Amino acid sequence: MLVLFQRETCPDCKPVRELLTRLGVSYLNVNVPKTRELRHELIRATGSKFIPALIDGEKVVPGKLRENADLIAYLTERFGAPADAEAPAP
Repeated sequence: MLVLFQRETCPDCKPVRELLTRLGVSYLNVNVPKTRELRHELIRATGSKFIPALIDGEKVVPGKLRENADLIAYLTERFGAPADAEAPAP
């Protein structure tokens, strides 16, 4: 099962949660403290104190400061585009 480290109020986390929902992927949501230095479980699991971050089995997609592009790209590559995604322009 996927594990998503995030905070409800994080603007970079919301699109990731929405994408997982649109993909119909089950995941465990782990809310982390606001203070980065207190994110012990996240740091231990991913090596980073930034969110959003994802663990997919042995694959770790660590968080980056104010960035979610790597995580969204990973999910899209792993699961494909959501069924409700717009078709590319001709």
